[in-house]
Parts: sequence; structure tokens; C-alpha cells
Amino acid sequence: MKTKNILFALGVAGLMGSMQSCDSFLDTMPDKRTEINTPTKVRDILLSAYPTLHPTIMFEFMSDNYADNGDMYSSPMNLAIESYMWKDAVESDWDSPQEVWDANYRAIASANQALSAIEEMGTPAECLPYKGEALLCRAYGHFMLANTFCMAYNERTAANELGIPYITAPEESVGVVYERGTLEDTYRKINEDIEEALPLVAGITFNVPMYHFNEKAAYAFAARFNLFYGKDYDKVIAYATKAIGTDPTSVLRDLNGYDKFTTTKEWTYGYISADEPANLLLITNRSFYGRVGNQRYGITNDIFRSQLAWSYFPGNKQLTVYNTVFHYNYMSYFIPKMTEIFEITNQIAQTGQPHVVIPAFTTDETLLCRAEAHVLKQEYEAAATDLSYWYMKKGISACSAQQIIDFYKATDSKGNPNANVKELHTGVTYTEEQTYLIHAVLHARRVEGLHEGIRWMDIKRYGISYQHNIYNGEPLTLLPDDPRKAIQIPQEVLFAPGDMTPNPR
Repeated sequence: MKTKNILFALGVAGLMGSMQSCDSFLDTMPDKRTEINTPTKVRDILLSAYPTLHPTIMFEFMSDNYADNGDMYSSPMNLAIESYMWKDAVESDWDSPQEVWDANYRAIASANQALSAIEEMGTPAECLPYKGEALLCRAYGHFMLANTFCMAYNERTAANELGIPYITAPEESVGVVYERGTLEDTYRKINEDIEEALPLVAGITFNVPMYHFNEKAAYAFAARFNLFYGKDYDKVIAYATKAIGTDPTSVLRDLNGYDKFTTTKEWTYGYISADEPANLLLITNRSFYGRVGNQRYGITNDIFRSQLAWSYFPGNKQLTVYNTVFHYNYMSYFIPKMTEIFEITNQIAQTGQPHVVIPAFTTDETLLCRAEAHVLKQEYEAAATDLSYWYMKKGISACSAQQIIDFYKATDSKGNPNANVKELHTGVTYTEEQTYLIHAVLHARRVEGLHEGIRWMDIKRYGISYQHNIYNGEPLTLLPDDPRKAIQIPQEVLFAPGDMTPNPR
């Protein structure tokens, strides 16, 4: 359960814009940390403390949002195919597990450089907000790594599940060995960083707040983390309320009027606008995600109508804000959140880097975290109130808890259950009211987080089992506690000197 400095070979060098090995970097470069000796320099290094890649392609294609339309249609990149089939990734470029691993540990290295510099300066008062930002960045990087390469946190099993190395200091020598530890260790350390950070970012200001852990984004992260942690749902409710207020109607995303956009790029720019109050934290990613639109593996009309944006919600109503939706030849449906933004780095050759912007935290998703916490505390009407804020913003009516329960409990004329009701396997016994209200929240989160990877994290948290159809083949089944829900540690890390334990298969 150990690994050597392969974790940081890319992380430290990444701060200098280099892809050198750790050994050559230490042989040829001075210790740049000593140059970070002013609050301004600390602020500047934190620009690189946000991961430049999110595991969105893997998360989306692994989820139950996708189906196989057949080999008469075009296929996406290999990573998307491997993800759909829950296979360990073979390639290691762009959006692969290796790139996700490297991007997060590079960001963590930047956060640790900032924290170390602040400490060496004697922790001046003007650096305290930056210390809070750095702690949040470090926590977020480890949180994303844990949600990618580990099983979901469950208090009953976390002490026996593999975690990821939690790095709290810059690497300054070759051959350092790091413990992978347990998932319980990982989440405890994330929690410690978040709790230390929250008081420090109170009132923190930025020129463009949505690109940093501003105060609202910090509390949104704290709310989601504590929901996933499951130890204190009162914290989820309190932190979410600090982020979005008691009645968040005015700051929820208003999709009315998006039909004025005539292209997918216009729609995307509206969605990721820094002026959109629903966006609490936006992170630019170097990613091919804008290119994986396809027809073979896609969100089919049936899935879109039965479980996603065109599905029915309590009151037997559809969400009117999704009347306009895009598709590829009526075979694969999508909402254009992730249209590629291409950065030209060589004007003569017209070459560059593809990017997408990830809405890491939004008011809508934070509201649904709070609704779920109310359900888990058996505060059903409070949960219904929060769900109703979301319903009304999306164009349908508010509902009582009983109306929501009755809707998800009902069967169709053939006795089939609601398509959004799937068995939950967490080791917890829920009341009937809790069960159907959990499904209501997960249904809303599935629509709200479409293309953002939210559904995959919810599948893991609730032990949801489902199948992926295979054209001209037998369907594949993902079981409740399937070890493939933890993406395999990258091969370059496993084969590096040290003793990194791979995820079970």
C-alpha cells in the first residue's frame, strides 16, 4: 500500500510548465518554493492549484445514462468505449486515468507549495484567505481522486477500503515513500482541511469569483463533501444554506430564454458564463470531452424520455425548460454544456489545445444536496420544499412530500415501477418515505448533473446496479458493490518503484 515519488514527478514539474522526470527536475532546478515570498506570489501560484482535468468522460460513459445503438453508427474514442464496458483503461493520454491522476496531484502540489510559503512567511494576516483557498484546493484534489480511484465512502466499510495517498507537503527529495492508506483516512484528512479552511475564506474576494474557491463555492464543496461523508447531515444543511440562502430561487439557474441560442457554442457560453449566479465555481479543463458526441454510445431517446430531461416529474409534468434539446440524427441526445473551446497556441500552424469548462459547484446541485440531507434526517416536508424550489425553477409546480412519494411509488398500467426507482444498496434500512424521496432527489440530480459526472458518483454512493446493452451481444451488469466502481490506479503508477496496491478486480 505504498508508492514512491512517481506521484509527484509530474506534479512538481508541472508547476514549472515541464514534463521532466522527478530526478532530472531535482538535479537541474533550484527550489522555487523559496521564491514564493509575498502574498501576491502566493495568490499567483494558487492559479495552478485547480485540476486541469475532470474524469467526466469516464464518469458519464460508465453511468446508466448511455446505451449502445449498434455498430452501424460512429464510435467515440477508445476511452469512452472502455468506460462504457467498465474495462480498465489501456491508453494513457488526454482524459485517461493517468491524466486525471496527474492533473489532481499537480494541483495538490501547487496548493502545498502555497501553504509551505505562507508558513515560512510567518502566516501574515493578509495570507490567511489564500491559506483557506489552498486548503480547499488540496481537499478538492484529494476528494476528486478518491471519488475516481476508490469505492464510495461508506462508514461501515471505509476503514477496510483502499484510499489514495494524501499529500500535505511539497516533495523536496527523491525516493519518498507514500502510504495509500484507507478510505477512512482519506476522508478524515479531507474533512480536516475543509474545516480549517472555511473560517479563513470568509469574505474572500477575487476579480472573477467563479474561478476560485470563493466563500459560496467553499460552502457548496463542504455541503457536498459532508453529504458523501454521511457523518453529520446537519452540516450539509447548514453549509448549503450558507452557500445559497434559505430560499435560493433568485440564484438557481434560469433556463428560460436559452431557446434564443441558435448554436451549441452560444448555449455553452450562456451556461458557463461568469455572470450566471448559479455558477459557484468554474474550472477550465484540457479535455476532448467536447468531441465525444457520437451515435453508437449515446443518450437514447428512450433514456432521455424515461429518466432524463424529458422524463416526468411529480404532478406528472415534464420540465418545460428542456423543450429545446440537441441531438445527433435522433440517435444520441445531449444538452450542450460542454461544447469545446479551442485555444490556439500556434497562430501560424493553427494548432492548440481543446478545452471545456466544468461547473464544479452550482447553486442547483447544492440545493439538491440539502434536499437529500433533509430526507436522510427524515425531515420530509423540508426536503419537499427544497425539491419544489428546483421544480418551480424548471417550470413545474411545487409539491408536498406525500405528492412526491406517491408519484415515485406509483406503477404504470402494466404494473411496472417508475423507471427512476432503482434498488438502493448502502447497508442502511430506509423508511418507505425516505426511499421514494431519495429517488426523487436522485432523479433531479441526474437531470441537473447531466454531462457533468454527477450520476456516476450517485450510482456509487447508493450501490445502484444496472446493465449496459451490447449490440449483438449479451448485456453487461454492474453489481451494487462491483469493484469496477473504483477506476483502476494508472499503470504507470502501479509499475513505478514502490508498492502501490491496485484496486481489486
